[in-house]
Amino acid sequence: MKVRILLKSYLQLYFQNFLYLTILFSIISFGLLANHLLEIGNLKKFSLLLIAMFLLSLFSTMNLYYNDSQQNKYLKQKINSFWADWLSQLLVAVITNLFSSILIFIFSLLLNDNVLSDIVGILSLFSVGFLGSGIATLFQTQWHNHSTIGQIGVLIFTYLAFSGSVVGILTAAEWLLPPLSKIIITLQTTSSITKLLSVVGQTLLYAMILFFISGLIYKKTRKSA
Repeated sequence: MKVRILLKSYLQLYFQNFLYLTILFSIISFGLLANHLLEIGNLKKFSLLLIAMFLLSLFSTMNLYYNDSQQNKYLKQKINSFWADWLSQLLVAVITNLFSSILIFIFSLLLNDNVLSDIVGILSLFSVGFLGSGIATLFQTQWHNHSTIGQIGVLIFTYLAFSGSVVGILTAAEWLLPPLSKIIITLQTTSSITKLLSVVGQTLLYAMILFFISGLIYKKTRKSA
C-alpha cells in the first residue's frame, strides 16, 4: 500500500513540467529523421540514441527528485517508510525507462525481422537509461542537505560514463566505471546489435548496484539525522 502510494506520486512528478515528454519526443523525432538528415546507418543512429536515452533518464530523474524535494515532504513523513520509498524509486526507474526504450526503438524505425536483435536493442536502451536513473538516484542529495556534493558527483559520474572506454588512462579501471562508453565502443566495433548482450548485462548490474548503494547511504543518513 505504501509503495503504491509513493509510486503513483513519483510517476505524477516524473511527468510534471513536460520535461520528460519534451525530451522523449525530441529523441523520437531525431530517430525518425536521422537517416535522411545526417545520412548515417542504423548502427550509428543507434549509438546516438543510446547517448540520448542516457541523458533523457539522467535529467528526467534529477527533475523528479527536485520536484519530490519540493512537494513530497509531508507525504513521506506520513508514510514514514524508507524502504518503501527506495522500492518506489526503483520501480519508477524500471517503468519509465522501459516505456521510453520501447517507444524510442519502435518509432526510430529500428525494428526488423530479427526478434533477438529487437529485444537486445530495447534492452540496450533500457540499460543505459537505468544507468542514468541510478546515477541521479545516488546523488539525489543535491536537492537536500549536500547540494554541492550531489552536483559534483553527477558531473563526475557522467564524465566517467562517457570516457571510461575512450580515455586511455581510465581503461585500466574500466570495470569500476559506468559502462556507457563501453556499450558505444562495442557497437562501433561490431556489425550487430545482438553483440551488445553481455555489456548490457554489465550495465544493468552496475545500475542496480548504484541503487543499492544509494539505499544504504540514505538509510544511514536518515538514522543519523
